[in-house]
Amino acid sequence: MVIFLEERIQFDGIKLRKIREGKTEIFVPDPKEYVKDKAEYLPAALPVFYNPMMEINRDITLLSIYAYLNTFAAYAENIYLEALAGTGIRGFRIVREIHNSDITVILNDINPLATRLMQFNIERLSFPKNRVRIYNEDANFLFLKLKKEKIRPNIIEIDPYGTPAPFLFNALNLISGREDLLIITATDTAPLTGKYPYAALRKYGVRSVKNPFSREIALRFLLYTIGREAAILSKRAIPLFGVFLHHFIKVILLVKRGKTEANKFWGSVGWVSFCPICHEFYMSRKIYNFPPTSCKFSTHGSTEILGPTWIGTIFNREFAEHMLTALNKIDINQKNARILRKIIEWDAFNDDLLFYYDIEEIARRLKTSVPKIEDVISVLMKNGFRASRTHFNPKGIKTNAKIEKLVEAVRKFQ
Repeated sequence: MVIFLEERIQFDGIKLRKIREGKTEIFVPDPKEYVKDKAEYLPAALPVFYNPMMEINRDITLLSIYAYLNTFAAYAENIYLEALAGTGIRGFRIVREIHNSDITVILNDINPLATRLMQFNIERLSFPKNRVRIYNEDANFLFLKLKKEKIRPNIIEIDPYGTPAPFLFNALNLISGREDLLIITATDTAPLTGKYPYAALRKYGVRSVKNPFSREIALRFLLYTIGREAAILSKRAIPLFGVFLHHFIKVILLVKRGKTEANKFWGSVGWVSFCPICHEFYMSRKIYNFPPTSCKFSTHGSTEILGPTWIGTIFNREFAEHMLTALNKIDINQKNARILRKIIEWDAFNDDLLFYYDIEEIARRLKTSVPKIEDVISVLMKNGFRASRTHFNPKGIKTNAKIEKLVEAVRKFQ
């Protein structure tokens, strides 16, 4: 939980307040001075973008960097770049809380006030100047500039206000692909979940309509878009971890280079169709194969098709286990730690089960009360099926059972 401390000062015409996030203290614009109406969106109302509600997003960054350094990284010096840094809190936390003096942090923001504030925090709070570099550039321009200067960060993070799509190509062009880490956040979840199909087509190149597993397919659409951009550059983006929390999607990917690697991406791309009536779903692998266009229950009629999408794994188990270890080593507030532990235990260790069924929706269609999700899972497992909860939906169950078996299990509790 972000703690707002009592110390207040002014700098460059901004009224600042010191906050503590994790073990890191910095000055940020004081929300009480700038947010007068509760209906205002706090980050956008501040002169420099800062969102305390995204603390868990930044926690995931720290956990993923810890896991990366213990799983893949073989660099003598690691360079982390955050292209849209705002106050720079994420980068400052990496310096303070990742106990690795070989990490250099590059923080960039197009807002000159943001870069002056980051520099002020470095000097005022004694962050090591040799480990933090500040840029005031457009993100895409910076990616091209660093490549020209032969500065190749092996960890790049893009966390925009909205879609990351405009930044993906140049970020992937900059990253070398020698088992590098790419961390991407999307906050424009409405197009990806099917609310705005044309926006999904325009930004991500996918067909998305409202569907019964919208949060998972949204994350998979994002993985597809990133992987497609990487493949254009003869690189492969391999998912290591992914979440859909609150109003954001966050994915962690390992980037490898080479045409052979890039071609492997297309083996885990496919299409999904679902029945709007019973919510059974069908998948096809390969970009040129389509799933069934009619439900197996003949009276239900046509299915809706979604895609193309990523239908491979989202989680790397070894990476997830290192993230679990990091939960005990990095100072993360207990509420966030519990959420992240559940995500790893529910989803990362059952990652071969794609998509989920909504038990609440099944009960609604049967006109019965909603049973306890653990009870339904128990019935399925006794019948020889695999079943697990999922963070994508509090009433969702991932299972290798088909919809009729779910209906039978729910009916047992009528």
